[in-house]
Amino acid sequence: MQNTSYNPVSRPISLTQSTESQVYGLFAVAMGLTVFGVYIGMHFIESIMSSGIHILFLVIELGIILTARMWMDKSPLNYLLFGAFPIFSGLMVTPFILSVLTGYANGGTILVNALSATGFMAASAAVFAKTTKWNLGVMGKALFFAVIGLIGFGLLQFFVPALRTTQMELMISGAGIVVFALFTAYDVQRIAKLGKAGANPFMLAISLYLDIFNLFLYILRFMLMLSGNRR
Repeated sequence: MQNTSYNPVSRPISLTQSTESQVYGLFAVAMGLTVFGVYIGMHFIESIMSSGIHILFLVIELGIILTARMWMDKSPLNYLLFGAFPIFSGLMVTPFILSVLTGYANGGTILVNALSATGFMAASAAVFAKTTKWNLGVMGKALFFAVIGLIGFGLLQFFVPALRTTQMELMISGAGIVVFALFTAYDVQRIAKLGKAGANPFMLAISLYLDIFNLFLYILRFMLMLSGNRR
């Protein structure tokens, strides 16, 4: 789980479309490539996990994000790495999706409901960001530290059994839903403002992608704790 709070203003990309249109186009491509990554993972996950290559994939995925400022202005490298990132994200999330489908009698239903809820919440956040007169930019630092807190709690759950209870999981995943719904609204408004200024579309698209991706994961976790029926 990650997000970016970098200032994406940089050299404009010389394309005929507006930067805002480019951002949403790149975002749509990223979502499609994520599905492709999951598709590949579904067919080869046993080989990937048994060989240990998933560790390399995770390192590459993190490396792409952490070095984004270095490659986002360099074409065609920016297109290559931007396309690779959601594929690796899809591969990395496949074991979790498979655990939902195989470990819960109603896993398929929960997965569909989580996807639907993510779409609804993301659309609602976008409408709010587009229509509100509030400057959502004031939330930037607070949301960044909230994400750091979620990452910290996620790490603690591996070592502290008390944090793995149903009640605690509902609290953490519920907080994650709120944080990333707000982050989605924040980034949608940011895209509208910075897009007109000729900002780099790749960083903006990655930010929005991570918002939606993490929103889906937290919604799925929340639904599993709330109504999951283990086999």
